[in-house]
Amino acid sequence: MNKLAYSILAIIASIVVYRYRYRMLNALLRIRFLQKWLVRSAMNVPFVRNAMISQMLR
Repeated sequence: MNKLAYSILAIIASIVVYRYRYRMLNALLRIRFLQKWLVRSAMNVPFVRNAMISQMLR
């Protein structure tokens, strides 16, 4: 019975997260620390860094 309850809860949670994903992302990115961390993390990926630099130097 617990597995069924957890499965139903997981399905409902995933639907809510999918439906409000952009609203939750905007709320998280209002936090300055998370913005900085995300930019630093993204710039450590060579493909992303090269794409960003090529766009800026166009």
